[in-house]
Amino acid sequence: MIKNEGYIDINSMDLLKDFKQNNKHILYFSSDSCNVCHSVFPRLLDLMKDVDFPIGKIDVNKNIEIAGQHLVFSIPSILIFNEDTEVLRESRFIDFNKIERIISQLQGGEG
Repeated sequence: MIKNEGYIDINSMDLLKDFKQNNKHILYFSSDSCNVCHSVFPRLLDLMKDVDFPIGKIDVNKNIEIAGQHLVFSIPSILIFNEDTEVLRESRFIDFNKIERIISQLQGGEG
């Protein structure tokens, strides 16, 4: 796994499996050629800077199998998981207020 500032690049099914060992985590699907993705990701990192949820960043062009497994058909897509269950999916038009509410609930033990 390649650890970056605030996130981990996931580029294989094995790395994804290891990453999913975290009870609460976020998967961020994007592409190098997606301009919207480049503006959304820094906002996500900023929102999560004080939260202990690991973020896995996945390039859909390099990881078609992972994107398919998660039924990601548009980017950017943010998937939030709690104990292997997807609790939120935001795609294309990202509602950061909704993400913040869900994260707050998960941190408080609710949800």
